[in-house]
Amino acid sequence: MRRKVREMSRFWFILVVALAGCANTGTSNTPATRDSGQAILDGAIAPTVKVADIDDALAQFMGPEGGSLILLSNRLDRSKLDYSIESLLEIDSWLADVHTINKLQAGTGRAGEILMMDGRGDNSVTFAGLYLGQVIRANSDLNWQWERFDTFLQSNPTFAEHYGLNPGLDTFVLVGPQGVATPINTALKRVISGKEESVHYIGQLLMNEIDLEEALSGQNLLDMDRRDWQG
Repeated sequence: MRRKVREMSRFWFILVVALAGCANTGTSNTPATRDSGQAILDGAIAPTVKVADIDDALAQFMGPEGGSLILLSNRLDRSKLDYSIESLLEIDSWLADVHTINKLQAGTGRAGEILMMDGRGDNSVTFAGLYLGQVIRANSDLNWQWERFDTFLQSNPTFAEHYGLNPGLDTFVLVGPQGVATPINTALKRVISGKEESVHYIGQLLMNEIDLEEALSGQNLLDMDRRDWQG
């Protein structure tokens, strides 16, 4: 997160007909202070979690010490994170709070102090993104598979023009029958941009096969308006 948030220019999803056609609980009961960011600036320092294995990383975030690794852990009820689509509403609510505090500290398109003070900013985005991806995989009949960013680019070099060569936080991307999704970048956009980047909306969208013609027309695929989301 200390880098410029230029990854925001990436689209969260690239529609392609076939990839082969391309060149290949614990929660704290501490009362939340909603009118100030100082509630989370408590002097605690958390390292950035390096993700080598997705299951291990999620187990770490969901474990007893996971609350110390993320921002505003007292606003996230991890007991509700059962990998259902509905559980993404809890993630959305938490990220909405992070977005609000960040918005108070930063200008448009910029990260504030809350996201850069230590590893908790990166960890929060990574956790939310990995969880979103796993929810999609658990609830979709489509064959979504995680793939390392560098491995994906090696198999699909034409995508480097869109993504660039630096993965940022997108160490892993989600590859499916119609394209590639970047759940971690979706979580980052939720924190920076707000409610129009709802992770619940994206989870519902990617569960089912997408009508490519309708998608390319720019019409709303799910008859939902993302402007209705809180945050």
